[in-house]
Amino acid sequence: DGVNVVIMGSGRIGARIASSLATDGHVVSIIEPSRTQVMNLPRAQVDSGEIRLVVGDGSSSVSMLDAGIEDADVFLALSGDDALNGLAAQKAKTVYRTRRVVCRVKDEGLRELYTSLGITVTSPTTLVSDVILQTVPDIA
Repeated sequence: DGVNVVIMGSGRIGARIASSLATDGHVVSIIEPSRTQVMNLPRAQVDSGEIRLVVGDGSSSVSMLDAGIEDADVFLALSGDDALNGLAAQKAKTVYRTRRVVCRVKDEGLRELYTSLGITVTSPTTLVSDVILQTVPDIA
């Protein structure tokens, strides 16, 4: 049986991760407040139920419960809003005791705080910068 994953945010990153995880046989629910962002999700996977869609605020208990947070192995906070991601990630970790929680942040200053709470932090800025720096040959 696959891993049960709840994702908050269906932008390009959330949609791609949801699609990939669903294709690999995992149970995927995605919470998204914006009906226009939902268009990023592969229609066939949503229609078939491979990806379960909950339209609502990803940090609200109602939406989190509708998405199955109580049974989730993983919660991914991937919206474009650092504050919303942090709130939802903390709630998943502390209230629902989700084993693995990942929070996307733009502000690197939040990394230490969220890491201290047992949340894995990822930053698109850091990831892209690291990849680019790896392509630059050593100058020294």
